[in-house]
Amino acid sequence: MSVDAALRSEGDGGPRVLIAAKAPLPGRAKTRLSPPLSPALAARLAEAFLTDVLAAARAVDAGAGFLCPAADAADLRVRFAGVPLVIQGGDGLTGALARGVRGGAVVVAGDAPGITPETIAAAAGAAADVVLAPTRDGGFGLIRMRRHRPEIFAGIRWSTGSVLDQTVAASRAAGLSVALLDPVADVDTVDDLAAIDLSRACATRAVLAGADVVAPTRPPAAGR
Repeated sequence: MSVDAALRSEGDGGPRVLIAAKAPLPGRAKTRLSPPLSPALAARLAEAFLTDVLAAARAVDAGAGFLCPAADAADLRVRFAGVPLVIQGGDGLTGALARGVRGGAVVVAGDAPGITPETIAAAAGAAADVVLAPTRDGGFGLIRMRRHRPEIFAGIRWSTGSVLDQTVAASRAAGLSVALLDPVADVDTVDDLAAIDLSRACATRAVLAGADVVAPTRPPAAGR
């Protein structure tokens, strides 16, 4: 059985992979990229990130969609016609994740353009109650919850360097088993953009190639 078929055998038949998304609007999207990038370029990159993550997600689940705030739905429907939308409940990450993980969906960060289908498939196939892929800043860029226990998110101090540790501790305190995947790279700053592997991120590379900036390259490995 394919990963797509296995995922769709669970839950209510909705998207089994969801990408946390916001409308890529100048001045609102990826604001930590500007400066040095312009707000317009930061927004174009935000849209490209979503495009690349969606491509990776649809290699695993052909019906993958976006998890978004209600206020962003109309814009995303125009930019990504035909992509299913799941509207998050409440505000912020707590509301988004509580809604997104319901039914066992894999929830992927929309600003991780280098994420691979293999990573998403590993989360889909893991047996643990909670599966997380760490990010460099102490958070996580992917989560799947087989046993729906959204209360674990209630006490998380978001936007801190201990989000992953807090989530793991809360999950274990609730009696849930936890599996950690290899880290994924998300993009908040131009330094993040310079460090990320964009070899599979076609949309992001195209924006950088057409922009009036030098496309970032990964730093050489130590010892070279």
